[in-house]
Parts: sequence; structure tokens; C-alpha cells
Amino acid sequence: MILVLIRPVVDNFYYLKEVSPLLSPLYFVGVATPILALYTIIKKSKPNYSRLDTYMGIFSLLIAISCCSLLISDLFGMEAIEFTLKFSFPFFIYFFCRRLIRTKEDLHGVFQTFLYSTFFVIGIFCYELIFNPINIQISRGLERFQGSYADVMNYAIYMSGGILIICYAFIEKSSHTTLSTLRRLIPLLFAIILGVLLLFNIHHTASYTVFFAILILFLLHTLKANLGYGIVFVIAVGALVYFDGSTSFDEKIRPLIETDISVYEGDKDSELLLHGRVGRWMRFFDHFNAASSVVQLFGLPLGMDHPYVYIGKGSHNDFVRTTMFNGYIGLIVYVLILLNLLTRIVSYNLPMRFLGFGTMAVIILYSISTTPLLYPPLMYVLLPVFAMLALPQKAMD
Repeated sequence: MILVLIRPVVDNFYYLKEVSPLLSPLYFVGVATPILALYTIIKKSKPNYSRLDTYMGIFSLLIAISCCSLLISDLFGMEAIEFTLKFSFPFFIYFFCRRLIRTKEDLHGVFQTFLYSTFFVIGIFCYELIFNPINIQISRGLERFQGSYADVMNYAIYMSGGILIICYAFIEKSSHTTLSTLRRLIPLLFAIILGVLLLFNIHHTASYTVFFAILILFLLHTLKANLGYGIVFVIAVGALVYFDGSTSFDEKIRPLIETDISVYEGDKDSELLLHGRVGRWMRFFDHFNAASSVVQLFGLPLGMDHPYVYIGKGSHNDFVRTTMFNGYIGLIVYVLILLNLLTRIVSYNLPMRFLGFGTMAVIILYSISTTPLLYPPLMYVLLPVFAMLALPQKAMD
């Protein structure tokens, strides 16, 4: 919980690793996390068995095999160690969360801590918005606010995680809270307005998709819970789109998808789709499919070379990255994990269904053009939900 709280501060020191690994707090966090998680995993037992644990265990084994191959082929070099810590992180945290998350209140505690951590991120963003940008990156002709973070995904993660949690809290409290509607609407409206402002300044296509997907899911579940709230929400969003929608689309969104539109109209080659990512994936698979059968089944590290360009964030797709790192078997297991989660969600109550589908929307939509499994702050939100879904349904009562 302490790591969740201080992570936005720690991430500001990303570039210290270029001076010396010993100066970077991210390396200390990266080493401490599996040690502390493993200690808890050994000392405490899970509250129940779940088939999801089996799939995650198999995936963890595949990760371990690839990481060992990477470490041996690179003679335990710093880059191999860094990649090993990154790739193993989600699985240490998942099995840690299986010990931590035993009731709905445990999950809410994690969420509350994450929301506290967003205050620091909001402060940095407001400073950039009101006074002066700290760091600007140019992408597709648009200026991106990046703060003092390594990339805009840091802003995007706290926006996506925050809006998901606040929408869930609104639905969860609707049925049994004594708070007035206005008091519950204020944080929701604040989160939506702040989210829109952030999106208009980071210009991140995947985050637009995730943001609107969460709001659509929220609308559908709110209409089921309370028709009046849903109608008010539709009117508010409709008014915003009517008065500012076309202008904002032309200025903020169209430049991000202009190339894709040209591809669909036949003016440009399909390799340029998703800002050239499709062409990169095609080249990655050309290299991958030229490897031996063992490598294709279990991943490029088993080729005992240095496949860092194929297995890192540069792949810009977690399904592609998983295939490159863990082979076709790893991809199949990862898809089975997602399918297992989806089949669990449908049987839960309304708030948990929204949270479950919202979590799946975040991880799947981000996986199309980024690598969400390699971003610890996002995993701090999503993996506790995975652990909650692995519990018996009575835990949500």
C-alpha cells in the first residue's frame, strides 16, 4: 500500500537510472517488490482455490523460463535483470493480492490509496496547465504534456484508473448510501472534467478510447441501477458534445487518426495503421516466424540472443509482446486468463459487473497499442480486481 501511495513521486526519478542504477529509486522499488511479495506469498495462504490461479501459475512458469533464458544469454547483465523484474512484476503482485484481497473492503482500501496517490499527479498536471509545461513532446503535430515522467502513459494511467474507481464508487454507493445525489455527483463530474482536460493535453489515442469505453459502460450500468441518473448523465454529455464536440474533434482527435482515415480510404498503405504500428508488428512476426519451432512455441529468449527490441514497450501491443516473449503457448494462456475473467464477471452483482467489464476494457484496449502489463501503477488497480474476481461471490456481499 505504501508503494501504491508513493509511486507517482518515485516515477519522477526515472531518468536517474541513466546516471547510476544506485541513484534510481525505481530500481530499489523494482527489487523490493518481488521480495516483499514473495515473503507474503510464502507466509500466508490464499482464501480459496480458483482456476484463474492455475492459468496465472502456468503463465508465471512461462515467464520464469523466458526470464532465465534472457539472464543466461546476457550473462546476468543489467538490461536482462531490468527486463526480468518488469516481466515478473504482475505475477508477483497477483499472487500477493490473492492473500491481501479477501473482502470487498480490502479492495476498496486499495482503491482509496490509489485515489490518494493521484493527488500528486493532478498537482503536476494543474501546474503544467496553469503555469508552464514541464516537458512537452510533439506527436503527430500536437503538443503533449508529459510532466516529469518518462512518457504520457503515466498521466494516462492515473486518469484511467481514477475514472474507473470513481464511476465504480458511484454505482456501488447508489443502492445503500445516505449521501445525497449531489454529493456523489461532485467527485464524478470533477473526475470527468479533469479527465477531458488531461486527454486534450496528452493527445493519447488509446486513452481516448479507454476513457469513452469506461463512460459508456458506466452509462449502461447506471441506467440499470437508476434510470433518472442515467438520463441526467446522457443529457449532460449530449449538451457537451453539441456545444463543443465538432470543434474538439477537429482540433484534438482528428490529427491522431488522420493517417488511419487515409488508410481506410485507400490513400495510404495498411502498414501505416495505428501510427505505423501495424507495419512494425508485421516485421516483428516476420522475424519471429523465421525462428525455430521451440522459439515460436516458447518465445524469442529461448533463442539465446538479445531480443530486447521485440519484447519491450517498443512492441506497442501486449498481445504481440507476449507472443515475442512467451511464444504462441504464452499468448494462448494469456487469452485464456482474459476469457476466464470475462466468464466470471457476468455472474456478479451490478457494481462488480461494471468494475469487471471496466477493468477488462482498460487492459484489452490499452493492449492494442501499448503494453499495460509493463506499467506497475496500472497493475496496482487492475490486479486487485483480478484477485477479487477469483474469490467466491459471497465476498462481494
